[in-house]
Amino acid sequence: DDSLVVLKQEFPDVQVVVHAKNQGFAEAVHSGVNAANTELLFLLNSDVALQPDIFAPLVAYFDDENTFSVNPLIYDEQGSVKRHSWNLRQFKSGSLKLRDWTLEDALTRRKQGEKLATAYAHGGSFMVRKSMFQTLGGFHPIYKPYYGEDYDLGLRAWRKGWASYFEPTVSIVHQSVGAIRANVKIQQIKCTRRRNRYLLEWIHLTPRQLILSAFPMSLFQLLGELLILDKTNLKGFLQTFSKIPEVLSARKEIRQTQKLTFDEVLKRINRVN
Repeated sequence: DDSLVVLKQEFPDVQVVVHAKNQGFAEAVHSGVNAANTELLFLLNSDVALQPDIFAPLVAYFDDENTFSVNPLIYDEQGSVKRHSWNLRQFKSGSLKLRDWTLEDALTRRKQGEKLATAYAHGGSFMVRKSMFQTLGGFHPIYKPYYGEDYDLGLRAWRKGWASYFEPTVSIVHQSVGAIRANVKIQQIKCTRRRNRYLLEWIHLTPRQLILSAFPMSLFQLLGELLILDKTNLKGFLQTFSKIPEVLSARKEIRQTQKLTFDEVLKRINRVN
């Protein structure tokens, strides 16, 4: 598109980092982070519209030195709240499930002064502390070309004792169809999503959770899909095996530097004492 032309004409003071070819979401973010000269950064997709005066409430979270990231409320183009604005996760039936929540409850709890912990800040619109982002090495390359890297980043931050939050009093609007869905076949997206879900679970779940629940449920799910001749998710599952050395390396690195176990992280996110 003509984004570069518009930026040059309308915002001549903006520094633009240009890749000779599309290197994907993660590398675009890494280039921008490395070029930035401030400690607090706001990562924003090009298909996102901001509410006025969004930044001050987000910046306030970073008065706490353990804050890693924070994201605003996310609406779609029809004005509906997107569930992944607030990522409350629980381990249930062999995988990490997104818990239901309501905007009314979130706003009430914020009004009462509670900070709303979230598993991760959505990659398309969040504020992050640059030094912590770089300490973590940014987005893990195992998830390339897309999907899951922001989720993993948030979990790795939590396991180092760094918190992420959801701020429902300010908002953005995110288009329903982004660049990936507009340019990549749906079956390929589905396959990559499933592969990266497995990768994230294999990296973060405890051995007990993996052996007794995640692996059996994954096989049961795949069998059901094969019975209806759906092989897309099987491809994603098989692709995961080629990355087992990277999975083991990631698990070891996290274990050596963690301050919180994965179970402790889930308790923090879900406010369980």
